[in-house]
Amino acid sequence: MNTEDKIQVLLEHPDESPEIVGVLPYLIDPPSRLSSTARWRAFRDKTLLPAIAAMPDDPDLPRFLEQTEKILAWRATIAPERRIWKAD
Repeated sequence: MNTEDKIQVLLEHPDESPEIVGVLPYLIDPPSRLSSTARWRAFRDKTLLPAIAAMPDDPDLPRFLEQTEKILAWRATIAPERRIWKAD
């Protein structure tokens, strides 16, 4: 894959964070676009799901979960030879 193809895949990758209005009352650090898919799954399972369980009324955590699921679904559509992120 050439550099232009890699750039195109990087540009197509969904944003790491959802649209947030205002300031979050906590720090949340999603993985980067180049992080492995396993890292994204761990972020979902070990960070987001426990945080949602602990703070069920938080309006922003479900947005992060939705964005993470969007990223995981998008990555599943990319052929292995086009993947530019770290391998699992």
